[in-house]
Amino acid sequence: MIAAIIGLVALVLVLSLLLLSLNVGTTWSWQVKAGAIVATMLTVVLSYFAVYELLGWPTAQDMPDNMRMLAADVVEPRKGSNKKGAIYVWVKPIGEHNALPRAYELPYDPEFHEMVITALERSRQGVKQGVRGNPDYDKNAAGQGLGLPLNFFDIKPLRLPDKTDQRLGERAR
Repeated sequence: MIAAIIGLVALVLVLSLLLLSLNVGTTWSWQVKAGAIVATMLTVVLSYFAVYELLGWPTAQDMPDNMRMLAADVVEPRKGSNKKGAIYVWVKPIGEHNALPRAYELPYDPEFHEMVITALERSRQGVKQGVRGNPDYDKNAAGQGLGLPLNFFDIKPLRLPDKTDQRLGERAR
């Protein structure tokens, strides 16, 4: 991520130097120079949005099918303001080798709020929580109590074979 930020800063510096040399060193008309200034500003804005995903902010993209919940945060809507509230879930895909965790922003729903709190409590008790997307969830009805985006489930701990198992000793020979 640091390389992407350094690259973005270098891109802005190179474009600024090119723009400066264009405006100082040429005899082109002011319309061409103004167009170059506008194009440079648009390039800077577009490059920011191109690397926005690298900044670590929660995304509203679709989530993978099977995930493990690492953390969650609930921001309730405020009465008297137009803030709708949100539920932020930090998850890691299950089954993908070396997959990185990702934060997701979901619309606030009171019933979903209760589910997230229950899953957090189970997680604090030492029971890992899995998350699956709900296939019946309607994004257009989000936050209206018409379906929940996720289903939580307990991830059973991996049970290793007993060290005194005869079969294990035979394989080692």
